[in-house]
Amino acid sequence: MAIMGFIDEYVRARDEKSSVLCVGLDPALPDQRRSDVIKKQYPGDLGDVLMQFSMEVVDSVQENCCAVKINSQYMLFALSYNKLESLNQLIHSYGLLSILDHKLGDIGSTNDSAFYWAQKCGFDAITFSPYAGNIREATDMAHHRELGIIVLDLMSNPEAEGFQKKTRFNQTPLFVRVAEDVKSARSDGVVVGATSHIREVDIQKIRKSVGDDTIMLFPGVGSQGGDAKKILQNAGKNIIINVGRNIIYNDNPGRAAQQYNERMQVR
Repeated sequence: MAIMGFIDEYVRARDEKSSVLCVGLDPALPDQRRSDVIKKQYPGDLGDVLMQFSMEVVDSVQENCCAVKINSQYMLFALSYNKLESLNQLIHSYGLLSILDHKLGDIGSTNDSAFYWAQKCGFDAITFSPYAGNIREATDMAHHRELGIIVLDLMSNPEAEGFQKKTRFNQTPLFVRVAEDVKSARSDGVVVGATSHIREVDIQKIRKSVGDDTIMLFPGVGSQGGDAKKILQNAGKNIIINVGRNIIYNDNPGRAAQQYNERMQVR
C-alpha cells in the first residue's frame, strides 16, 4: 500500500456508501459488566459468541456505514487469528474498512510485530498512541506493512483535557504538536473525541495542523454524549464518526445505523 493508500480506500468507501459512520465493535459478555452486554445466547465457546454476535452486527449495519472499528480490548483475547481474518473478510465483502482500535505504543520492534499481525489478520488500519514519541518511525513501519495508522490526538475521556490540552510543548498544546507531527510523518489519521471538553476551536486547530487530506476519526458520539454537529461543521470532509454501544446493543442495529447515518451526512 502506498502512503496514501488507506486514505484512498477511505474515500472510496465513504463515497460508495454515502456515509462517514463507523460502527464500533465493543462486544461485552454478560459477566463483564451490568449493562451494554450481549443478550442473545449463542452456541460454542466465548470466541464463538463474540464472533457470531459481531458477524450479525456487520450484516445488519453494512448498508449504512463506511467502516467497522474493532476494539482489541474486547476481542483479541478471545478470537484466534483465523476468526479475526474471517471477520475482516466479511467486513471487506461489503466494501467496508476494518480498523483495529489497539492504541499501540511501544518501541519499534514491538510496534512492527503488531503491524505484521494486524495486516496478516486483514485489518486496513490500526490506532496508535504517540506517547513514546515515535510517530514517524511507526508510520513508516505501518505503511511498509500496507497498513494505515491513525494516531491518538485528543481523546474523548474527560481526563484528556488536563493532559492532552493543557500540557505544553515549547508553548504549543500537546494535542497541536501531535497533529503537527502526524502531518510531518504523513500518518493517515488522528483520533479526536467528540465529547464536551473538545470545543469547535480545538477541532479547527487540529484540522489546520494535519491538513485537509488526513482522516479525523471521532469516537464519543452515542453513549458518551458527543456532538456530531460540531464535527460536521468544523472537521472538513475526511472524517469518520464512530458509534458503538448505541448501535451494536440496539434491538435493531441496522435501523440504528441508518438513523445515525442520516444525521451524519456531510453537506
